[in-house]
Amino acid sequence: MAACLDYQTVYSRRSSAALHWWMQLVAAVMLLATLSAKVWIKIETTDLGYQLAEERKLTVEYDMQRRELELQRSVLLRPDMLRKAAKARLGMDVISPDQARKLSY
Repeated sequence: MAACLDYQTVYSRRSSAALHWWMQLVAAVMLLATLSAKVWIKIETTDLGYQLAEERKLTVEYDMQRRELELQRSVLLRPDMLRKAAKARLGMDVISPDQARKLSY
């Protein structure tokens, strides 16, 4: 009878060890999945950081271009520049008050 009890004790310990082995395997897989997700998130964050830096660079370039175009527009719309352009391109000149006519509808 003592041999029978020892056999049952060994058998129950063997199933207990097998259970622990499966739990260790599941824990290792979960740990690997968690670490893989963490690495993937870090890579995606880094990629988004690079994309954000590129967008900021483009924003600065577009802002500088907008400022330059506004400056060119303000220079071209100055009265003296308009007068020079009208004379050079269209042959227009400043008129005297007696040359002006008032039209009424």
